[in-house]
Amino acid sequence: MSSNDKAEAVLAISVQNVSKAFDIYEKPYHRLMQFFSSRPQTWSKQFWALQNVSFDVKKGETVGIVGRNGAGKSTLLQIITRTLSPTKGEVAVNGRIAALLELGAGFNMEFTGRENVFMNGMLLGMSKEELQDKYDEIVEFSGIGQFIEQPVKTYSSGMFARLAFSVAVHSEPSVLIVDEALSVGDSAFQEKSVTRMKEIRDSGTSILFVTHSLPIVRNFCDRAVWLEKGKVKAVGERLSICEQYQLTVDEEIKRDKTQSLAAVKPDSQKPTAATKTIEIIAVRMDSDHYQLGGNICIDIKLRYESLPSAFGVGVLIHDARGNLVAVLNTLRDDLVLTERYDFVRLEINDHHFSPGEYAVTISVSDIDAMFSYDRMDHACQFFVIGKYSKRGLPTVEGYVRCSHEWHY
Repeated sequence: MSSNDKAEAVLAISVQNVSKAFDIYEKPYHRLMQFFSSRPQTWSKQFWALQNVSFDVKKGETVGIVGRNGAGKSTLLQIITRTLSPTKGEVAVNGRIAALLELGAGFNMEFTGRENVFMNGMLLGMSKEELQDKYDEIVEFSGIGQFIEQPVKTYSSGMFARLAFSVAVHSEPSVLIVDEALSVGDSAFQEKSVTRMKEIRDSGTSILFVTHSLPIVRNFCDRAVWLEKGKVKAVGERLSICEQYQLTVDEEIKRDKTQSLAAVKPDSQKPTAATKTIEIIAVRMDSDHYQLGGNICIDIKLRYESLPSAFGVGVLIHDARGNLVAVLNTLRDDLVLTERYDFVRLEINDHHFSPGEYAVTISVSDIDAMFSYDRMDHACQFFVIGKYSKRGLPTVEGYVRCSHEWHY
């Protein structure tokens, strides 16, 4: 087997030095002038949406793409799915591919839901026999019910999106391309969508995932790609990439707020809160495993470039699915910090966290909680270990552990 054959056996997606340029015309008639011009004069400017983008997705791997609006994420997915051609570079995809880019692309608004299931499914590479076998499952998952026999032009946007998503995730691709598709429908359908996506991932399907939700990347993906202004800023382990990206975004927000404050009071000699920096140096916990109802201790080490008149320290705790389950803050507890404390300690006594995995985020903010001096996402994580009854049943399930008594 050659080296190229070995690479194909391992890789689901290979993106090598991909660049994409678009011609931008200042005025509409310039496009016409360019078409009829016999001279080498150009009437357009080139905009490079992507420049020398390279990364691989291994078979069975889930990779998240993060980046701000305009970074080139959607353009990249369109090139991978071959709805756009790259200006330079090559893309190779091994296996049957399905894409969730624009939900409902390929649907005919005059057709019924049933007719669109078969038409869209075939566009995704499913045979008529496959669609007949999975039809009931597709309709049940979408929650459309009796409206499946009505033209989709009568559907609400939520119904339309749910049906399109259901068709796509039942196509059983070997490579799935997803662009912010988990935000469709209500909260119940979103939860069902996440569960279905995890089933697809666990079945060995390779997934390339674009989202603005860092918790989803942390908890759903194996690795992450950070796109910045059309270029790859970093590729690597998901938690590291998410932390780097979040720090960059926070710094930009802080810088923008500093400039805004300076613009409002240009002649003021009084230092603004934004010029006084506090940095989170380290975060430590007394353990990474806790029993139900135990005590949790979090130590936060701080460093000061200058001391504001007052500030606050906050702790956010997310569960393994990225849900925010607790927010603890000195400002919420009416504790105003005014001195150079090297360490700030949070003690949670008789905690009420259910068994599972949790991630801790630390933030230091101004007294009005308007902006953050520093923030450390996923600073540490811990596990809560459950107990079992004599019958082998878990003593606690769900999100909340309630102190309770039985009387009879």
